[in-house]
Amino acid sequence: MPRRTFWLVAGVAIGAGSSLWMEHKVRRTVNQAAARLQPDALVTEVGRSARDAASSAGDRFRDAVSTGRSEMQRREEEIWAELAQRGSAVPPGSLPAATRAAEPDPAGTSRSRRYRGLRPIRATRGSTSHPAT
Repeated sequence: MPRRTFWLVAGVAIGAGSSLWMEHKVRRTVNQAAARLQPDALVTEVGRSARDAASSAGDRFRDAVSTGRSEMQRREEEIWAELAQRGSAVPPGSLPAATRAAEPDPAGTSRSRRYRGLRPIRATRGSTSHPAT
């Protein structure tokens, strides 16, 4: 009989202890969830996630710009190397400023006429589309 009594008491003690432990754990989880859903906590969490998203987007943008610039410089160097290999061009930084200013226009036209689609506006007598000049 003492064995049965021992196991009965042990079972009751283990059951009561595990019930109290589980109640404590559930209560703590519910309190934490309630604290996270408070208006102050929600505002704080939304602000934190917005700051994190903005900073990561800014970092990605800066990385993209820096990658684009380095690729642009690399490609420009490749193009200048190809042109130098053909002997048809001199890189713009290799000539002194005085020499560059004295260079003739390669197309033989004035600056305003370089672009084919643009023509100078000529004022004509009796023209209504332009004010009299």
